[in-house]
Amino acid sequence: MMRSYEFFIQTERKHIDFINKVMEAYEGLGIVRTLDAKLGTIKIISTEFYADEVRVVVEDLDKNGVYAKITYEGPWKGVL
Repeated sequence: MMRSYEFFIQTERKHIDFINKVMEAYEGLGIVRTLDAKLGTIKIISTEFYADEVRVVVEDLDKNGVYAKITYEGPWKGVL
């Protein structure tokens, strides 16, 4: 059974839409939810199967000028 997995990401407000578009480009990898636009807090919901790939995408964004830091990751708690 494949379980859902979530990442809480701290970014800058100006990067939220770009991160969302990047995740959309990786069809099925994960969905982005904005938790607090002013603070730049977002959540990416994925599956345990794709957790490593999501982590690589976020780290790659951060290495390439899009501030994105994973502040928490773990099994999805069921909250969108």
